[in-house]
Amino acid sequence: MNTKRVLIRCFLFALIGLLIEVFFTGFNQLLEGNWRMTGKTSPWMMPVYGLLGILIMPIGEALKRKRVPLPLRAVVYMIGIYVIEYISGTIFRAFGLVIWDYSHLPYNLHGQITLAYAPFWWALGMVIEPLYRRVDAMAGVLAGAPR
Repeated sequence: MNTKRVLIRCFLFALIGLLIEVFFTGFNQLLEGNWRMTGKTSPWMMPVYGLLGILIMPIGEALKRKRVPLPLRAVVYMIGIYVIEYISGTIFRAFGLVIWDYSHLPYNLHGQITLAYAPFWWALGMVIEPLYRRVDAMAGVLAGAPR
């Protein structure tokens, strides 16, 4: 695989992840009655979201070639999100960075992940796959890969 293409895909997924998180946290503010809908994220999240685009999504592409249905691939994406979220959150905390803390939510593991978000991560898996193909194609163009 073209290293430049992979790095560009990682960067694009990082930016998309930041954008999704700002919208998600802003919408959550609306549900709590805050009409300002102030969304937030952290630049530290960029490698976390970038990993989704270079580690988890290619696994889904392999499953797609084996004709695994999208709802089941979305489960794989959801599990991948949980794994990356747990590991990265644990690493962040080891360095004194608490980027997120789900301790106040039910069914959490060390405050790093929570089953309360399973429906959101599954739904994200359902919509991120078509986006991945577009991002990968764009990364290929930006990397100068032949079409």
